[in-house]
Amino acid sequence: MRISRPSLLAWLCVAVVLGVGARFYFSSDRALRGAARDRRALALEILGRRLAACCSGGEVLVIGNPFVLLPDQPAEIRTFEQAAVEGLLAGAGSALKFGGIAHPALDPRAAANPAAYPLPPDLRTPLSAMTTRDAWDRLRQEHPTSTLWVSLIGLPAGVGNLEVWRSPEPRFALLFPDLRLLGGSGSVKAAFTSGKLVAIVLNRPGAPPESADAGGDQQDEFDRRYLLVTPENFEEMYRRYPAAF
Repeated sequence: MRISRPSLLAWLCVAVVLGVGARFYFSSDRALRGAARDRRALALEILGRRLAACCSGGEVLVIGNPFVLLPDQPAEIRTFEQAAVEGLLAGAGSALKFGGIAHPALDPRAAANPAAYPLPPDLRTPLSAMTTRDAWDRLRQEHPTSTLWVSLIGLPAGVGNLEVWRSPEPRFALLFPDLRLLGGSGSVKAAFTSGKLVAIVLNRPGAPPESADAGGDQQDEFDRRYLLVTPENFEEMYRRYPAAF
């Protein structure tokens, strides 16, 4: 399969966001790629169960990878996104109404050449930083009935200045975010306390490699690899796993 340079770079960005080594995307081993997708679905299913318990009756909007809207992108980008959505809906069941998948607009410079787009050093969620300044507030205008957003791509740079963040709704649940964009542990705690943040899934430090076989039941496998951070356990999680934040 021949992949254009912009598509290749976009693909690598997705690998960073998902916490999946790039070799699993490019590997010819279907089992490796399938296991990585299954674990994304598992992470979202456990998150969905949490959201069903804390936010029952709300409408959830999934914030997905904007590169899926561009032509000639690798199929795995959409496959991973769909696996995450299916996992979320499986966990949430009938407790939440599904408002769909939305994709914040990419900065034209990022869409044309992701490699040349300026990003903060060591940013863990490059996709969200490649969106336009007004993209997230525009999504709020386009989806006014969605009370809960589940972002698969983290939070945008300057999120604290956005109306979507300053308003009581939507509330947010995040998959593998770069929490430094919120300004440190104090700001994260404040977001949990205010109810703006309802749950975060983080990679667990010291987790087994992606190539390791799954072990135990779903919850056991989740606990080996991920952390589910909530308002109730934030301080304990931060104390025990500061590197994860």
